[in-house]
Amino acid sequence: MRVVILGVKGGVGKSTIGLLLAKELCERGKRVLFVDRDQMGYASWIAGIKGKGLIASIVDEQRSDYFTEIGVGKGRLTVLKFYGDGFRLKKDLEVINLDQRRRELFARLYGEVLRLGHDVVILDNKSSTFPWSEEISLELMTYLKMFPGTPSFRIFITDPFIFNIENTISFARRLNDKKTGGSLPMKVIEQIMLINMVPFTKLEEIRNLTVGRDLFASVKLIPYFDQLFEFTGSVDKLPRLQEIKDIADEIERVSYRSS
Repeated sequence: MRVVILGVKGGVGKSTIGLLLAKELCERGKRVLFVDRDQMGYASWIAGIKGKGLIASIVDEQRSDYFTEIGVGKGRLTVLKFYGDGFRLKKDLEVINLDQRRRELFARLYGEVLRLGHDVVILDNKSSTFPWSEEISLELMTYLKMFPGTPSFRIFITDPFIFNIENTISFARRLNDKKTGGSLPMKVIEQIMLINMVPFTKLEEIRNLTVGRDLFASVKLIPYFDQLFEFTGSVDKLPRLQEIKDIADEIERVSYRSS
């Protein structure tokens, strides 16, 4: 199962939610691969990866510790810093796409990480990421070549501001448009929207919103928690939230149905 974390705005907690979900699945005995495709590399930093990511290492032709393995609960978490080196991403992609030797090296090195084994891969993304964009297709096509037909579970994350919720819904509609995404080799079997950092005083109001509900199997709310805002601890210090447990339950149900 590929769990794809998506959103239109930075700072809404995509990476934190991805890590919370990764930890929850590991606690259940899963082997989780977390692919950090966010330019800022927040999740990689939390996991203790301080050097260059996979793409930057290939471009600079330098050895780097771009992934780490962490025992969590009954399972294992592998975090791969895919990008995460700031605004050099576009230039790095140009270098790789123009150099067959580097593309082959990328396929080999990414393949080595994939062969470590995983039950679920969680893909953290920068804002407004489309699967047909350069920075995504490089990873996507390499993964699906090794694991064709792998189903995807999309999680759209937004903050509780109505403007951002509406933009997230518009983003989801565009991704679901068969004219743009229908030809891609993806098997999206479910998608949900997660409204994060909802003030306790606004929970009922946000819960009663009906806009966009036709798009998602479920719409989940996560209240604002001080301990998660700008979290700087280690993965094992992340709390287990009931809302994240519910998402993990849904992923396991969908995975069982698709197998």
